[in-house]
Amino acid sequence: MRWSIAKLKDLQQRLVRAYPDAKCALDHRDPFQLVVATVLSAQCTDSRVNITTPGLFARYPDASSLAKAKPVELEALIRSTGFFRNKAKNLLGLANALITRHDGKVPNDSVQLAALPGVGQKTANVVLANAFGVPALAVDTHIFRVARRLGLSAAKTPEKVEADLCRLFPREDWIELHHQFIFHGRRCCDARKPDCGNCPALSLCDVGRGKVVDPHSGTKLAVRGGQKREAALKPERTAYAPLPTSGPLRIISLVPSVTELLVQWGLAAQLVGRTRYCIAPKWIRATVPEVGGTKDPNFQRITDLNPELVILEKDENSKWVADTLTDLGIPWMALEIRTVKSCMAAWLALGKLLGALDQAKARVVGLKKLLSPMPKTGPRTLTLIWKDPWMSAGPDTYPSDLARCAGFKPIGPERWPQLSEEALAALNPDVILLPTEPFRFSKRHAAELERRFPLAKIHIVDGQAMTWYLSRTEEGLVMLRETLGR
Repeated sequence: MRWSIAKLKDLQQRLVRAYPDAKCALDHRDPFQLVVATVLSAQCTDSRVNITTPGLFARYPDASSLAKAKPVELEALIRSTGFFRNKAKNLLGLANALITRHDGKVPNDSVQLAALPGVGQKTANVVLANAFGVPALAVDTHIFRVARRLGLSAAKTPEKVEADLCRLFPREDWIELHHQFIFHGRRCCDARKPDCGNCPALSLCDVGRGKVVDPHSGTKLAVRGGQKREAALKPERTAYAPLPTSGPLRIISLVPSVTELLVQWGLAAQLVGRTRYCIAPKWIRATVPEVGGTKDPNFQRITDLNPELVILEKDENSKWVADTLTDLGIPWMALEIRTVKSCMAAWLALGKLLGALDQAKARVVGLKKLLSPMPKTGPRTLTLIWKDPWMSAGPDTYPSDLARCAGFKPIGPERWPQLSEEALAALNPDVILLPTEPFRFSKRHAAELERRFPLAKIHIVDGQAMTWYLSRTEEGLVMLRETLGR
């Protein structure tokens, strides 16, 4: 397609209407926080980075403090983002370079930024645009895919695609377009299953209309007008790529609670691999080989174990893990658990696939009985998951939905927000739940909160019961209802 000025303006208007909320997905307060967060985002989801950085910045708020960090302590703070040793090395180099070359400040010059350890040109452009307002259009995997599918560029490298886009669009629009293209790639123009039927730019896209071959997949896309997004892109559903054959399977679980669930279902003999965090039941650590972490699995070990299915969860495991498994030709299944209801759908999907449908149906029937009748809305409840800084489980997360089903009324911002002292005080909860993981809350923390909120009831609860979906959902529900009764 030849892009005229009128068509380019039309495309921009459609993206503005489709993604009015497009903005930088990495939480930051200053250029230093943004450059650190961007380094951590390599092969990691932005949501996971946003969960990690509050604790990191509370400990190391500037380049001077970060430069003095002990590698082992820094690695522990950023472990969940994957490749933590290399990232820790880059962050220490970055901090020292900022001190020796720029008096501890992040430069607003493209060349100087790109020369910093762990940064490079793409990260430099992200920081320039979002921290300093300098027009830049960094090309990540989403923008690279979207630009080539739309025919905005036929280049085969991100650098050349960036150059093509910068020639096509006005300089003053680059920052906004950067975020809009990323949102479009994440929400609609998916790598494997693009939602072409609901694409705001479909009439401008020859690939989406099946007129030309998709440069990303090498095939023509079969589009059905008005189609809804496939299960792989819907919340509270399961995703497969590709589906394994029926019958007993050699399974690797990268989700601790799923590992425990399979043992509960009598499928332990099929488990050939697990992450180091799959620790229940206890004997699993001595009988099933470890394949690394949830965010940074050892793909060589996975390949050597020759699995027929790897089980993932979208918040637990980064998207690049699934992409790498696909590249290796290893079948995988990704769950997405954000509600108690989604547990029932996941049980049935797993049961059908693994030949354990009777066990799955029994769990569904049992959970439905526990949920009937649903309790009336109870006290305003805040679930805290971390301290220094305070972080909470938002109303749209699994722990909060479990609490909701037990009769509590979850409050607070959505997802996993960091709460300032003022924000925490403003919530003024009736009840505060303190799970024993991921942060090990104790009686000392409960006493501190009791002094701050003398009218609130503070409860320390079993963290695994509250957060290990699928294997401990019923246990968590019963525990929270007993807690409400107290």
